[in-house]
Amino acid sequence: MDPDASKDHAGSQELAERVARLEAQVAWLLQRQQVPVAPAAPAPARPIAPVAPRPAAPRKELSPVVWIAGIGAAIFLFGAIFFFRWAIQQGWVGAELRFILGLLAGGAISALAAKLILGDSRRLGVALLLAGLGTLQFTFRAGAMEYHFYAAPLGLAAAALVTLLAGGLAARSASGGALTVTLVSGLAAPLVFSQGGHHEVALAAYLAVLMAASLAVPYLSRTGASWHGTRWTALLGVWLLLLPACAEVPKADAATLALLLGLHLALAGLWAWLPGREEKPGTPTALWLVASMLATSYAWLLWKRLGLAPEAFALPVLAAAALNLALVQPLRGRMESRRADWGLLALAAGHLALAVPVALAWRWVGPIWGAFALGLAWASLKAEAGDYAEEATALRWLAAALALLTTLRWAFHGLDGFLFHTRAMTPFLNPAFAEGALASAAWWLLTRRGGPLGLISFLALEVTANVTLAFEAARLVQHLQTPSTPGWGPSRAASIAMTLVWALSGAWQWMRSLSHRDEARRALMIAGYAWMGLASFKLIASDLDRADTPLRALAFLGVGGIGMAAAILANRKRSGEPS
Repeated sequence: MDPDASKDHAGSQELAERVARLEAQVAWLLQRQQVPVAPAAPAPARPIAPVAPRPAAPRKELSPVVWIAGIGAAIFLFGAIFFFRWAIQQGWVGAELRFILGLLAGGAISALAAKLILGDSRRLGVALLLAGLGTLQFTFRAGAMEYHFYAAPLGLAAAALVTLLAGGLAARSASGGALTVTLVSGLAAPLVFSQGGHHEVALAAYLAVLMAASLAVPYLSRTGASWHGTRWTALLGVWLLLLPACAEVPKADAATLALLLGLHLALAGLWAWLPGREEKPGTPTALWLVASMLATSYAWLLWKRLGLAPEAFALPVLAAAALNLALVQPLRGRMESRRADWGLLALAAGHLALAVPVALAWRWVGPIWGAFALGLAWASLKAEAGDYAEEATALRWLAAALALLTTLRWAFHGLDGFLFHTRAMTPFLNPAFAEGALASAAWWLLTRRGGPLGLISFLALEVTANVTLAFEAARLVQHLQTPSTPGWGPSRAASIAMTLVWALSGAWQWMRSLSHRDEARRALMIAGYAWMGLASFKLIASDLDRADTPLRALAFLGVGGIGMAAAILANRKRSGEPS
C-alpha cells in the first residue's frame, strides 16, 4: 500500500472527526438558546427595621434660682440708676466724675466693638460701635454745653477725631457697616454741637472734609463698590444738611457757599463712580442723578440769595448739561460699557430743556419736568433692552418721581386754569395741556414694564390722560362759543363735551381689552366700564333745565350711540367679521 495514500486517509478521518465535534457543539448551543431559562428568584428582601423616633430633648424648666437671679439683677440695675441719679443730686458725683465715667464707658464700648469687628462678630461689633460713638459724642457735648469745660468747637473737633479713628477701623476691617456708622456719627456731630447762628460756610467746609476723609476708606479697602448703603448714606446725609444751609445763608456768604457746593458735587461724583479701581461700582447712575438734580436745585436757592436775575440762571443750567455730556466718554471707559450713557444723556437733555423756560418764562417749567420724565422713562426701556437692569430700575423710579411732580403741578395748574380762567388759555396751546400730555406719555411708557410700578402708572395714566383730553375738549368748545358764557367755570356745552370724551375713552378701552389677555385685558375692561359709567352718571346728575332739553337729548344719544357701536364692533371682532 502506498504510504502517501495511507497518510491522506488518516488526515481525512481526523478532519471528519473535528467537523463532527463542531456540529455537536453547535447543536448543543442552539438547544440551550431555545430552552427558556427560568429567571433567578429574587433575593428575599431584608426586613427594614422601623426607625424609632428620636425622643425629644427634655425641656429644661427654669430653676426658681434663675428667676430670682434675673429679678434681682433687674432690681439691682434700677437701684444703681436711681442711686447714681440721687448721688448727682446730692453732689457726691460731680461734673468731672460724670465726664470721666462717660469717656471710660464710651471708650470701653468702642474698644470692644473694634475687637469684635476685627474678629468674627462684625454685626454685633457694628452695633456696639454705634453705641460707643454715640456715648462719646454726647459726653463731649455735655463737657462743652453743660459743664463748660471747653468751647463747643473743641468738642466738635474731639468728636471729629473719634470719627476719624472709627473710619480707620472701617478701612482696616474693610467693613461697609462700620463706615456707615462712622458717617452717621460724623453727620450727627454738627447737629449735636449746634449753637444757632449763621455758620453755613463752616458747616459746608466740615461736610466736605468728612466726605473727602471717608472717601479714602473704600479706596484703601478696595471693596467700596459694593457698599450701596454706605454710599447712599454719605450722599443723602450730606445733601440734606446742605439744604437749610443754602436756604438760610446770608447774601455775603452765598458766593463762598456756591463754590463749596461745586466741591460737594465733585465729591458726590467720586462717591458715585469710584474711579481708579478694578471693581465696577453698583448703582452709580442713580447716585449721580440724585446729586446732579439736588445740586441744580440748591444752586437756584443760592442764586436767589445773591439777588441775581432769574433769567441768567440758564447759564449754570447749561453748564450742568455740558458737564453731563462731557462725562459720557470717560465714564464709558471707566465702566467698560455704555451702562451710564442713558442716564447722563437724559440729565443733559433735561438741563438743556430746563434752560429754555428759565430764560423765557417759568410757567413752562412744568412741561419741562414732563419732558424730563418722558426722557427718563424712554431711557429706562433702552437700558433694560441693553441688559442694564440695575440702571434701568433706577431710571424708571426717577422717571416715576418726575412724572408724579408733573402730574401734581398739572392738577393744580390745569384745574385752576380751567375752572377760574377758562378763556385765559388757548385750547391745546397752553402749559396745562403740555404738562398733562407729557405726564401721560411718561406714565404710558412706565406701564409697559408691569409690576407694582406698572399698576400705579396705569392708574395715573387713566386719570391724567382722560381728564386732560376732557378739559381741552371743553376748553375748545367754550372758546368757540359766541357769545361767551358769563361766569366762571365751563359752560353747559363744554360740560357735555367732557362727558362725550369720557364715553369715547371708555368705549375705546373696552374694545382694546378684547385683543389683550390676562391682567391687561382685565385692567382695560375695568377702566372702560368706569369711564362709560362716569359719563352716564354725569349726564343723569347734570342740572340742565328745560331750555337745554335738545342738548341733553343729543348728549344721551351720543353716549348711547357710542356704547351700541362698541358692542356691535366687539361682536364682529369676536365672530371674525371685518370691522
